Amino acid sequence: MEIKYHAGPHIRSTRSTKIIMLELTAALLIVWLFSLFRYLGMGGAYARQIILIPIVSVGVCVLTEVLFALFYKKNVAKHLKGSFPWITGLILALTVPINTSLYALAVSAFIAIFFGKLVFGGFGDNIFNPAAIGRVTILTGFASSRLLDVVASPTPTTTIADSGWLLNQSGLQAFLSQFGGIKNMLLGNYFGAIGETNTLLIIILGIILSYNEILDWAVPAFYMGLIFAGTTIVGLIKGAGFEYGLFNVLTGGVAFGAVFMLTDPVTNPNTRAGRIVFTCFAAFFTVLIRYKASLPEGVCYSILLANILTPTIEKYFDGKTIDRMHKDTITVTLIILLSLFGIILIGLSLDVNDYPAVMALFKNIAGGIGL
Repeated sequence: MEIKYHAGPHIRSTRSTKIIMLELTAALLIVWLFSLFRYLGMGGAYARQIILIPIVSVGVCVLTEVLFALFYKKNVAKHLKGSFPWITGLILALTVPINTSLYALAVSAFIAIFFGKLVFGGFGDNIFNPAAIGRVTILTGFASSRLLDVVASPTPTTTIADSGWLLNQSGLQAFLSQFGGIKNMLLGNYFGAIGETNTLLIIILGIILSYNEILDWAVPAFYMGLIFAGTTIVGLIKGAGFEYGLFNVLTGGVAFGAVFMLTDPVTNPNTRAGRIVFTCFAAFFTVLIRYKASLPEGVCYSILLANILTPTIEKYFDGKTIDRMHKDTITVTLIILLSLFGIILIGLSLDVNDYPAVMALFKNIAGGIGL
């Protein structure tokens, strides 16, 4: 007798969706608390911003869902309990820098919920990550909207992007020392998006969430692993050294995007194989956008591009029988290797620069034009 296995459309779990979302909320609040203690020490406008940013983001997201429920004459409390708009609000708040205009944040939060979620039918029906849509809205529509009384120094990714992304070993060491080295980046003691800097904390939370079956460990593991492996190989070949790969996963929101955004069960494939392929594309797009576009962060854009591919990936892998598992394993392995090769190829196309020399050139240019 031939026994065949058909994958079901749902994952059985002892935890309800409500419990899952509450645990996810707690994890996001822990990330915010780290930033809260850090920025409160700076006083004044910094303390105000770190408190108001999540309030405005979550408030607009919840208000948008309330108005939507009232318009369609739904029970507001019941609607909110099944829609979880505060999750999108918290994630969006943690992806923006401390000097983000509250007006820009409010508009982007509305767009994230209304155009990124509600127009598709609400929670469970959206095809794009709503928080990523909100963040991209700020990056593209409000790039110059910054508070003048809150000064944030350039992030490591924007700084190295100005230097051509690839530095020789001495140049990389000089660059890293400017931000306190790899250890400082691991612990989050530098300017960046509010929730992206403390990679160690995010990884620990990711492990806990994975252990509690809130997220699939394979998604952040393959995403960060491919970026690390590919850029490390590039660094070793080009003379930047082993730390070049570490830098690429410790900054620019890679860890935060991997744990809290790519793992969104609504916008990524249902099957494990599909999710791995999904993260392979996201990793490749992240490096491609960072190295070849004028967008040094790249994570949110890569997530949205990978979201576009989700239906196709889902169609290929969903409902496979045991007699096709071997073929699917080959497909996944091939995609992993192709993504890794693509990342390496893009990295090898970069010119190697010396960081001190690049900084001296910038100073000479600035002095020549009277800046």
